[in-house]
Amino acid sequence: MNTVRILWVNPSFLDYRIPFYKSLNELCGGNFYLAYSKSRIPDRCADKIMNSLGKNALCLKKEKHISFGNTTSDFSCTSLSIPYPAGLGQLLASVDVDIVIGEGFFQWTPWALKYSLSKKIPLLIAYERTEHTERNCPTWRTIYRKLINRFVSGYLVNGLLCRQYLQTQIHVHNKAIIEGVMAADSEHLSSKCKTFRKTTDEKTLKNGITYLYIGHLIKRKGLEYLLKAWKKHSLYFPQDILLIVGDGPEREFLKNIAGKSVKFTGNIDYEYIHEYYAKADVFIIPTLEDNWSLVVPEAMSCSLPIACSCYNGCYPELVKNGENGYVFDPLNEKDIIQTLKYFHNVNLKEFGMKSKLIENHFSPLKCAERAYQGILQILNEQNKK
Repeated sequence: MNTVRILWVNPSFLDYRIPFYKSLNELCGGNFYLAYSKSRIPDRCADKIMNSLGKNALCLKKEKHISFGNTTSDFSCTSLSIPYPAGLGQLLASVDVDIVIGEGFFQWTPWALKYSLSKKIPLLIAYERTEHTERNCPTWRTIYRKLINRFVSGYLVNGLLCRQYLQTQIHVHNKAIIEGVMAADSEHLSSKCKTFRKTTDEKTLKNGITYLYIGHLIKRKGLEYLLKAWKKHSLYFPQDILLIVGDGPEREFLKNIAGKSVKFTGNIDYEYIHEYYAKADVFIIPTLEDNWSLVVPEAMSCSLPIACSCYNGCYPELVKNGENGYVFDPLNEKDIIQTLKYFHNVNLKEFGMKSKLIENHFSPLKCAERAYQGILQILNEQNKK
């Protein structure tokens, strides 16, 4: 098979995913199609994906939802949103491909499954969850996922922890599981960060360490625990700064418990986020639950050491204690304090260089190549049957 035609059904994505899709399209010789929802993504992403894929970007302009459960919670498995994407079936039927990929088990994946059955082609699922994120998963969801698994030929996953969930909880056996397909927009950020550092001498004027957090200000991110530990850390390292980039419902609460050495910037447009990576010395993420935080490889591409929560699904692949960072438990205050102190006793430049080397294996092109080679192997095995 010389040319593979791929349809990826992903209603929602952000900027970081576009370079991966673009690389996959190039590997397919221009035969990669992406179906997405106009109502779920920012206009800038819609413009970027159209510029990258052209007519291969299949946009569903209108979509409705019915939501159940605790819709105000940001933890997984606390709510359910049922989509009603009128016209999606016709949109998918407008292309003829060799393999279809659904994003997760739900959302638009039932339509992807219907498409695969009607075309008699393999269905893959791109999946990110871990045993920790799914620790409160209700039984009916697990049963539903096991049912869908019967029709799936393989999975595209972030890394080890996602594989373990599929094997132990969904009982995925004798099916391809392709790891290492989650990429940040690393080349773009790395280049802009490097240029910004050359035009400013701000980093050379500091004495302490600047720790950086980028993300939503929500309970799930564990910032409350970080800020409480930071107060004690500041007593011994008063020149250190904690820079918090982002916004959310927890902002006022967090500002009220933060000390003077904590700086809140509010939301920063993605086009300028590199400036904050460039200003920092260490990236820290105290999340209580995440699949594979893209801010971690983003920071690594900008040569930053990483302080990473043990509840973040990316740590086995991306964070190596004593080499490029430190893995800690955000629910253990002593562990947070020890982690913050740890970076005062290491060579931050060497740690940052190691971060960049590790992240190079997760560039958009390399992730796309892994996905593409895995897809080829699945199709070849299907053809032998």
